[in-house]
Formats: sequence, structure tokens, C-alpha cells
Amino acid sequence: MGNLDFSMSVLKENEDILASLNCNLKSFIDFTIVDEDGVLLVTNSRVLFCKYIGSNLSVVHNFDYKLITSFELKDDEDKNKYIIFRYNGDRVKVANIKSGNILEAADIISKKQRVL
Repeated sequence: MGNLDFSMSVLKENEDILASLNCNLKSFIDFTIVDEDGVLLVTNSRVLFCKYIGSNLSVVHNFDYKLITSFELKDDEDKNKYIIFRYNGDRVKVANIKSGNILEAADIISKKQRVL
């Protein structure tokens, strides 16, 4: 997975990466505005947003599937795809995809999200 060589340090035991995206995360999480570039790791048990601190990958946000709702894959005005969902009531947008398969990531998250 190339630049994800460091990702094993952020995973739990028996957790596997199913998809990854180099992207930008925009949200208002826990009363804090988030607008940062990083790596979205879609695993078999959760979704992680990580940033490189030096040469180490560090988890910035941990999204449990059971708290993800209203998941959508959309196109912006330039036909670039992005992901939008609610996490524990907060709106989360994953955009500016620089690498990775957004369709694969979207398919996994949409199947694992909590359905209301």
C-alpha cells in the first residue's frame, strides 16, 4: 500500500485496512472546526482519519460504524466525487481525493454504517 507502510501502528489487533484515501476532511467535530489533509483508512471495524506527524501516522479521528449515518457519495460542480456522512450527529465531508479508490471506500462504509 505504499505510503501506508506506517499504518500498522494505528490498527487494533485483528483489524485490516479494506480501503484508503489520501484526502481532505472537513467537519465540525466536538465543537471544533476540522479542515485538514490526511489519510482515510477504511477498516473492517471502523473508519480512521490519520495525519503524518513527522514520519509517523497518527489517528486524528476515529469513526465507529455504529455512529455513522446518512452516508452519501456525491459529485461537486467539477464532477469530483466526495463522501458526506453524519457521525454522532456531526456532518463530515471527505473531499479532494488525491489517491485511492473512492468507490470502493464508499461501498464499504455504506454497507457498514448504521441504518436508521
